[in-house]
Amino acid sequence: MKKNTAKPPEFYHKLCYSENELKRFIKDKLSARKPRTYAYKKVQSTEAAVLVPIFFKKGQAHILFTRRTELVEHHKGQVSFPGGKRDKTDKDLLTTVLRESEEEVGLQPEDVTIVGQTDIFLTNTHYLVTPYVGFFPFPYNFKISTDEISHLIEVPLLHLLQDNHFEIKPWQRGNETWMVHYYYYKDETIWGVTGFLLSNFLTIVFGLERNIFEVLPR
Repeated sequence: MKKNTAKPPEFYHKLCYSENELKRFIKDKLSARKPRTYAYKKVQSTEAAVLVPIFFKKGQAHILFTRRTELVEHHKGQVSFPGGKRDKTDKDLLTTVLRESEEEVGLQPEDVTIVGQTDIFLTNTHYLVTPYVGFFPFPYNFKISTDEISHLIEVPLLHLLQDNHFEIKPWQRGNETWMVHYYYYKDETIWGVTGFLLSNFLTIVFGLERNIFEVLPR
């Protein structure tokens, strides 16, 4: 059995209540490795980028998620990170993620401190997604794009680190079985692409045993 390399809960707790320490810790972890690409098959893909947005509310680290509306083209009604596909005018994917975050929730690029990126993931809708991790100040004057976003969800980081709020379940799509990651918070379920990307982030930064990206043939 693979040895569990996760830090003790006390260490998580300390980090999640110190913005400077958490920011420095995440930046060090992400800068120490080269991002991997998880592509379950060779296919023509569309570049995209998302933001893992971290903020401190009442002295505790939170991650911001969005609930997508039923009007969007893909992943209707799902919980997502802010972000979207790269435009032809975007000079790079960092430009993409800052532009999309501003368009969706009103985060101004100058208010976001990017501390690194995690691993690149090919979705079942053939988007090749690059996640960036960034911090922003809170409280914040969000401006939500109501065509794309139903509402915002603020989840404490400590909640996501606890195993009893997480599980992996098989999900069938065509001839493929995906081992899908689920996170539960109040009445919200974080799953699909966002679940995978969240698990990848928590594994890289906190050493959790959640980096499972298996797509199995039927």
